[in-house]
Amino acid sequence: MNNKNNLTEAAISNFKDIVSLMESDRTTVEGEVYVGSKFLVTIGCNPFFRPIIDEQSPVCMNVARVVIIRSGWCEPVIGFKKYRCGPGDMLFINWGVMLNGDSFGANTTFDGITVTEEYMKLVFGGRMPEVFLSPGLCFSVHLSEREQTVWKQYVRTLYNLAHIRNIDPGVIRSLFVSALNFTESMYKSKGSDNHIAWSRNKRAIERFIRLVNDHAKTEHELDFYASQLDMTTHYLGMIIKKDTGTTAKEWIDKTLCVLLQLELRHTSKPLKVIADEFNFVSLSSLCKFFKRRTGMTASAYRLLSEHEE
Repeated sequence: MNNKNNLTEAAISNFKDIVSLMESDRTTVEGEVYVGSKFLVTIGCNPFFRPIIDEQSPVCMNVARVVIIRSGWCEPVIGFKKYRCGPGDMLFINWGVMLNGDSFGANTTFDGITVTEEYMKLVFGGRMPEVFLSPGLCFSVHLSEREQTVWKQYVRTLYNLAHIRNIDPGVIRSLFVSALNFTESMYKSKGSDNHIAWSRNKRAIERFIRLVNDHAKTEHELDFYASQLDMTTHYLGMIIKKDTGTTAKEWIDKTLCVLLQLELRHTSKPLKVIADEFNFVSLSSLCKFFKRRTGMTASAYRLLSEHEE
């Protein structure tokens, strides 16, 4: 295992890294797995992702994960706290969590989902539930047999829907919303005292993410958020980068891009109107921003029919 001991040096592993690891040697993957461009659905799956943690920790696996331990056990180490999870426990790890390590029992298997941050924002129409806005949130709760059955049905249905050719992606997104709302309900109903205690900087980061979620449509510059948090732009940028591995400007831009994609997909407003509503100085500015973020023009994106996700 890496001998890094400073969270500021944590590696970043994204969704493509996880998929690449899995596809590099399918013989190491047990159980049923559906691989989409923005999400994974796993049933009875072993911890095939373990090499990423073992070789790179501390590491931020830049995805959100919700699983129920079907058999065996796991013990992720986050900060200085170990989260011991056994059969029937639901474990949620958000995309900003830094893993210092993870241990697994023999024959450990999971039923769960893994989604990119962008996909989670997309399914919620750019307005995620408050609990998911904390990028460093991790929690584990034990589910009753009936609650475990509900989760297994969510995962199995998502798995089956994803395999139906030409399925409307909106159907899958709707079920993801329901499954994630169920996750939030379990968190709230079973107590939230087992989540990570946040430092002053961590609380500032959480407030920043909430502000971005509320204002990115019209506030595109870091100055606005720094003033709301009573910080200098330099200090805010420093703590965001240090604790999340992503620049503050990137947080703003990726949220803005998701909101633009939703607007283009679900409305027929002229681009000039969208540029005005999103507070771009000109239509040209919007077009340049969108092309830089997505690799295609706003007009081309609008014309694309929804494809299988």
